[in-house]
Amino acid sequence: MALSDSFDAIGGVSELLQTRLMDATKVFVGIGRPETAASDSTRKLNLFLYRVGFDASLRNYPLDPGQDAPLWLVLYYLITAFEEKESDTIAAHKLLGKGLAALQGLNFIRPQATDIALAKNPESLKVTFDEADVELLSKIMQGTDEKYRVSAAFQVRPIMIVPDALPAYAPLVKSVGPLNKGPEVIPSMGAHVDSVTPERFESGATLMFEGTDLEGYDLAVVGPQTFPVVVTPTGEFTTVIPAATTLSAGAYPIAVSRTLASGRSLTSNAVLGHLVPVVTSVTVGALTAQPGGPPQPLSGSFTINGRQLGGPDDSIFAVLFRDGASKLMLELTGTAAQTSLSATVTDKQALPPGDYFLVLRVNGEQATDSLLVSWV
Repeated sequence: MALSDSFDAIGGVSELLQTRLMDATKVFVGIGRPETAASDSTRKLNLFLYRVGFDASLRNYPLDPGQDAPLWLVLYYLITAFEEKESDTIAAHKLLGKGLAALQGLNFIRPQATDIALAKNPESLKVTFDEADVELLSKIMQGTDEKYRVSAAFQVRPIMIVPDALPAYAPLVKSVGPLNKGPEVIPSMGAHVDSVTPERFESGATLMFEGTDLEGYDLAVVGPQTFPVVVTPTGEFTTVIPAATTLSAGAYPIAVSRTLASGRSLTSNAVLGHLVPVVTSVTVGALTAQPGGPPQPLSGSFTINGRQLGGPDDSIFAVLFRDGASKLMLELTGTAAQTSLSATVTDKQALPPGDYFLVLRVNGEQATDSLLVSWV
């Protein structure tokens, strides 16, 4: 007996009910539509399967954990009694009562080894009576050759049908790690970074990671570069962005990473961080007075010193700000070292003498400090 025999389970249930009822009532039990059963004068009970349903409570219940669940069915029957082709006589009513009593006695039927289609059914078959009202019977017994016949309704559940599919088995893991040549087992789906603090930071700053399953991760990935991760005595995951980093100012995806025994990297999700430029000083060169005024406007140049000031391919803008408004914006070109910028205020751009605040933006990131430029 194989699970594939369960393909015949629906017919097996009808056959099982027929046999058990015949043994209990000592009368013939037919299978088919009630009208067909009335074609001869044999004293009989008739079973009619009018509906096949699915057991919702077992819909996702597998025989073997981790495998696909089989079909769990509910079969709905009508039982009708016939005495001399009639189902509405006193004798037929007595026979119907005898059949119902026999069905009640068959509750929790345990299929036997000879019931091949049901032998693998893990559950006993439960017989439950349903309401067979006039509406139900009228829907079933309609047509030119049929007439209304009093009947009783019942259901049998659960009936198992196992689809013919290969199981999703795999060899057991007998060893772990490269030393035993077994697979490397990671106790989670990998690290998940929730946030990086601070979100805006300068080179030389310490970043702290917040997240889950960070243990074992030893590298911080900031854009194209990696930096070592340090676990503090209090269990915080941190990394330091070196002051001498070659990264330009800008927004970068930030994640944590580790190297597996296979040599491959396992990297967490990424969160966005902002590396901002650092302005340490501004040096103003010789200024030239231009016609106008008073006071006469001044042209000249100044030099910005700091870190992450932008390279030749970066977007760099310097704004001179005074009295609550921007007075002049200059687009600058950076150097490979990113430690200085040269800015020139042309004769046509000459500014009135005074103190201006410098606002520097590199790749959309603004320096935290706005230093004073004495334009005098």
